Amino acid sequence: FKVLYFASAKDASKTDGDKFEWSDNINAEALTKLLLERHPDLAPILKVSMFAVNMEYMDQDLSWTVQPGDEVAIIPPVSGG
Repeated sequence: FKVLYFASAKDASKTDGDKFEWSDNINAEALTKLLLERHPDLAPILKVSMFAVNMEYMDQDLSWTVQPGDEVAIIPPVSGG
């Protein structure tokens, strides 16, 4: 599956995307651990970010799982100006 980083998540990870090997039961918690292993500087950003899977925002309860071929976007809070 693929992970895309936007705004401050892109800055912290120093990339706009990563590919991960899929395995069973990658839920939001497991995904967060994978992301932090690869990019520890994402820690404060992930606490306030939204996840979108295949361009659909995921529930805040984090009960969803990643499926093979999914595209997960990390979307930090945005401010207008």
